Amino acid sequence: MSLNPRSVYIIAKKEFADNVRNRWIVALIAIFLILTIASAFMAGTGSVGEMDLTVGVLMSLSSIVVPIIAIILGYATIAGEAESGALSVVLACPVRRIEVLLGKFLGLGSVICFSILVGFGISGIIIAGTTGRAQWGGYVAFILLTMLLGLLYLSLSVSLSALLKRRVTALGAGVVLFFWGMIIGMVWMGLYMSTGGNLNDFISGDSFSPPEWFYFEVFLSPQDGTQTAAMLAFGQTTLMGIEFDVPQWINLYSLAFAQLLWTAVPLMLAYWWFQKRDV
Repeated sequence: MSLNPRSVYIIAKKEFADNVRNRWIVALIAIFLILTIASAFMAGTGSVGEMDLTVGVLMSLSSIVVPIIAIILGYATIAGEAESGALSVVLACPVRRIEVLLGKFLGLGSVICFSILVGFGISGIIIAGTTGRAQWGGYVAFILLTMLLGLLYLSLSVSLSALLKRRVTALGAGVVLFFWGMIIGMVWMGLYMSTGGNLNDFISGDSFSPPEWFYFEVFLSPQDGTQTAAMLAFGQTTLMGIEFDVPQWINLYSLAFAQLLWTAVPLMLAYWWFQKRDV
């Protein structure tokens, strides 16, 4: 399979430029900037909180906002253009389907990553300048993990857009996947309780030591995986006042690798489905 990098670059550049013209990037930067400043004040209960406390609040909010943005950007990538007829025009040019797919993914992914980097970066500088203390290692890791979460859901959204015929169906499927990531933790807790787990230890705030299989849930939920990785990046094992005895096999590297798999596999499936699609 030959791949023309210039074709990929041209398509990616067009996707990025379209979002600049549509003011998407400005809107996203504003959203991330406001989100971080608001989280800093929430963490500081009226004053600007420190970075680790801010990220503790921000990672809960961004795990909702970032996937939704990625799904909105990606759901019409293939299905929408196929419905409008624009995709057949693109494929009539001397360009391969893999180049179209990668170009669109990279272009939209750059929109997400650039917006997160600028929005969260400016906010981090403001927080560090206000408090006089900075934990840049953990904060940079959080920004990178948030970018990866956006790319992950963009990959899922693009794969659904390549599989399904209509943009509305692709959007609906993306929303279902989003809620899967949000509720799988509750499902897992239900399994823990049904196998003899004690919820009182969790509610009381005592040391919570479930069986090791319980922690596997962070690999099934992109949102929970990102939150756990961000927490570990700051060297914390406490969540909502509860101390977790996290197994050694759950660490920043294993979680990042799982998120990369979550990103790569749907993108490969998207290519396979796109190749079989009749446009």
